[in-house]
Amino acid sequence: MKDSVRILAGAEPGSAVPLAPFSEPVLAFLDTLSKGIFTTELRERPELAAFGFWCRRAHLTRLRERCGGSGLRLGRGLVFHIAPGNVPVMFGYSLAVGLLAGNANIVRVSERSGAVGEALCGLLRELLEREEHRAIRERCCLLQYPRDDAITAEFLSVCDTAVVWGGDATIAAVRRFPMKPGAELLAFPDRHSLALLSQRAVSGLEGEAFDRLIRGFYNDTYVMDQNACSSPCLVLWLADGGTETVRERFWQALVLHAAQRGYPMDAWRAVRKYEALSLAGLRGICQGCLRRYGGNLLYVVRLEGQAPCLGKLPGGFGLFYEAEAQGPEDLLPWLSQKTQTLGCFGLDRRELARTLVAHGARGVDRVVEIGQCTDFSVVWDGKNLINRLSREIDVE
Repeated sequence: MKDSVRILAGAEPGSAVPLAPFSEPVLAFLDTLSKGIFTTELRERPELAAFGFWCRRAHLTRLRERCGGSGLRLGRGLVFHIAPGNVPVMFGYSLAVGLLAGNANIVRVSERSGAVGEALCGLLRELLEREEHRAIRERCCLLQYPRDDAITAEFLSVCDTAVVWGGDATIAAVRRFPMKPGAELLAFPDRHSLALLSQRAVSGLEGEAFDRLIRGFYNDTYVMDQNACSSPCLVLWLADGGTETVRERFWQALVLHAAQRGYPMDAWRAVRKYEALSLAGLRGICQGCLRRYGGNLLYVVRLEGQAPCLGKLPGGFGLFYEAEAQGPEDLLPWLSQKTQTLGCFGLDRRELARTLVAHGARGVDRVVEIGQCTDFSVVWDGKNLINRLSREIDVE
């Protein structure tokens, strides 16, 4: 490899002999990784704890049952992953899915992955050095290199599949490079998400039930600075009863929880949030309808009139927008092809999905409960990753 490429864990990929999805060596390795997170200080970091929970054997077994299929599948070979920097642990999920699908993997870890990325790479490096995981070590190469088109082009030229996790500019740049004739590019562009809360259901919450909703919403948003494509930037309140005062109660409880959790509203985050708010003003979105809570911890912009698409709502670091919906159909004007996740509370998710299908909604690939918006799934952006990263042997 080139001198500027630094291997963080694993080894230069050797044989890319495909395996069947959910092979036992992979399940054993990921389960060991999960235990490694929960038996060290890594469990104190919410992103890593969530990843460790995802890698549990019991969860992976359920994923295998969910994916189903004929069972006559093999990995595609060598997968090159370009992970994002705004969600530091995303490279771990991408590697795990590549392994589960039966592939050898080269994963470019962003130099912006920070302390979370370093901690996860350190654990992976230690586990992959163990003799019992030697077969997995030969299928994993986590590396870093400065932005260099020549290096990226070299990896793309030899892989059987490339997985690119946004943003739009990165995907456009990658598409310029040639790949093998049979190779596939699996791209995940910039997306936006929203929440739909039943005013009646939230009004009926007390005590621990209300606190659980607040914790879930905090984890969906603040934990990743709302940088995850699945983090809601807009809250739609379904006017189905209850009392409107619950909306203020919701935001007051959220800022209190953020303060208790010690959300680090440093100067950098405050400036970034103010920049987003200023951009909203320039776009005519914020017209004197801003409410501030806890100093800079929480801004809420009340939207009136015509609904702009989500992509035009700049947010992050505790900047949210809210509006009212008279019925589930009122979701539709907010949606575009870039709308990814609908987090909901107090509503039937399957019925919501049926409404979206019945109206030919241009967006929403996931409908989940509040608290699960940032949970990673093998079906992402409407794509079954296990199926897309493996091939089926057809038997008539």
